[in-house]
Amino acid sequence: MSLKVAKFYKKIAFRVILLYTGIIFLSFLILFFMVYSFFEAYLDNRTKEQLLEKAKSYKILYKQEKLDGLLKQIKKETEILNMSDQFFKVYKDEKEIFTVGEFISIPLKEVIDKKPDYYLFKTINNYYVLIYKLSNRYTLVIGKSTFSNNKLLNRLQDIFFISSTITFFISVIGGLFLTATITRKLKKISETAKDISSSMDLNRRVKTTGSGDEIDDLATVINTLLDRIQILVNTIKETSESIAHDLKTPIARIRSSIENAIIRNNMPKECSDLLGYVLEETEIINQMIADLLTISKIESGAYKLKSEKMNLSESVLKLCQLFKDYGTSKKVKVECDIEENIEIEADPKLLSRAIANLIDNAIKFNMENGKVMISLKREEDKIVIQIEDTGLGIPEDKIDKIFEKFFMVDESRSVYGSGLGLSLVKAVIEAHKGQIKVFSKEGEGTTFKVILPVG
Repeated sequence: MSLKVAKFYKKIAFRVILLYTGIIFLSFLILFFMVYSFFEAYLDNRTKEQLLEKAKSYKILYKQEKLDGLLKQIKKETEILNMSDQFFKVYKDEKEIFTVGEFISIPLKEVIDKKPDYYLFKTINNYYVLIYKLSNRYTLVIGKSTFSNNKLLNRLQDIFFISSTITFFISVIGGLFLTATITRKLKKISETAKDISSSMDLNRRVKTTGSGDEIDDLATVINTLLDRIQILVNTIKETSESIAHDLKTPIARIRSSIENAIIRNNMPKECSDLLGYVLEETEIINQMIADLLTISKIESGAYKLKSEKMNLSESVLKLCQLFKDYGTSKKVKVECDIEENIEIEADPKLLSRAIANLIDNAIKFNMENGKVMISLKREEDKIVIQIEDTGLGIPEDKIDKIFEKFFMVDESRSVYGSGLGLSLVKAVIEAHKGQIKVFSKEGEGTTFKVILPVG
């Protein structure tokens, strides 16, 4: 589960959605702070302007009707308008002589010595407070609660929260749609490339939409690359066939000449034996050429597998029985553990040859009175063939090289080989979408594990 989550996080779709949503949300957040700051400043300024305007109107009334007229007007207004969110105070020097509303202590030290019409704004106990000098001795204080402004700002926050939630989901949906459009095209390119790789059908090409965008450019580049690969593969195929023909023809002539010379039987025994040895070597060269061409064709994709449904259990069992006699002649015991009725879609001839090569090597490079264990079993959605021997083993520093063409673990060994057997095995197994693993310890033996897909 954790691997699937980690894989999802690495996907382009997730990163594009994350980036797309992040940019939209961040932009929305910045916009909110700008609007919020502007609106907050606007409400503050409006409230202060209202308080100052009211104070100036009271100053005019104070001049006209003196202090008593002003106080009566304030009482009258508060009773009629029910201004519960405001308070009014009048001070004579620093002594409070009139109060309507909240009993809040107001410091007057900053304005006591100021001239008439001087004013000062403060925020005290969640109130906007205006201190206004009516005259040298009298000071008017008007306070208005911040509650109404805070209520509007809280409403703005609620609107932002709801809008941001809606925007988030819209941006995610938009991101999904955007990435789906992009990844759909990329997925088609990827699937086509995988199909070409697995089937080696170099006649196929990635479809272009004609939109002229970067993904279309990518598809065009891949198609151009496939064109060049197809030309190269065709060249290799033609060259390989030419080499095979050019080499096999003179070798066939040499072989025919040697056979004619041996049939005539008009030469000394030493010459006859030497010609027999040369005849054997020509057979080996012929087989090496055939193996090399087969490997090259499989690796280049020029070789088309003749796949059919085969009973792998029966095929491996036949090989076991066949190699038991060969093992006996080499003083090597061959044991088999074959699970019945395991079927697979494969090229019977090619796959059987690959398994036979592994068994042959296990016997050939074994020790006297050694043992070879061949097993075949199904493991979940895989088929596992294991060939284990008690032979000479492979040095650790050479295990990674044994599948290279013409590589010999120890050229001084008495057992002859072309160095192409394991290269052919690897090519055949991979052509069947399988894999081969090797475990070996020098002096103790080697285990080859072939893993094939059930399908």
